[in-house]
Amino acid sequence: MGAASLALAAGALLPVAEATASPTPEVGQPCSGAEIGRKVTDSAGRTIICNNYRWQIFTDQQRPSADRLRRYFNG
Repeated sequence: MGAASLALAAGALLPVAEATASPTPEVGQPCSGAEIGRKVTDSAGRTIICNNYRWQIFTDQQRPSADRLRRYFNG
């Protein structure tokens, strides 16, 4: 069996990954630490923000988790 045949045979065994858009976060859903401070628009058209590992409605106020981090690093 040649290299091209092996590649074709190996490819037949692998599942095909469908490209899908990531779901829109909703209020109350968990979010990761890397997303803290990130703002997105939910399906209802509201601006939400990842804060304390949960998506919350953004009210243009200071983020408590960010304030704690500033106090931790700045003393």
